[in-house]
Amino acid sequence: MKSFFLLLAILLLTAACSGDAGDAGNIFGSGVDQQAPVIKVKDVYFDKSLQGKVVSLEGTIISQCQSADKCWYFMQDDTGRIFVNLKPANFTLPAAIGKKAKVSGTIQKTTDGFQIIAQGAEVL
Repeated sequence: MKSFFLLLAILLLTAACSGDAGDAGNIFGSGVDQQAPVIKVKDVYFDKSLQGKVVSLEGTIISQCQSADKCWYFMQDDTGRIFVNLKPANFTLPAAIGKKAKVSGTIQKTTDGFQIIAQGAEVL
């Protein structure tokens, strides 16, 4: 009977430790804002009302900061690409070139075009 309870305790501890850790390991910063409107990259360039607004985008990471902190990346969807700045929110992403991702953040005009000041991201 003791071995049954020992086995049960081990199984419960194993289940509690595993949980959804795989999903949590793919969420960075504050995560993707479920309330933010989902837009395409082209919308950033053609809809001036989006500047300063929090939005979400989904695409593929096509290039990424090569330093250890991985503080920025370029995301591309089927309409274009955009620079995603992680540094202001003080979070990083592990190497993820070629992976699908979602990001939420504020659209900001720059001298080179536009960027997203990320608040949260998820690598899919």
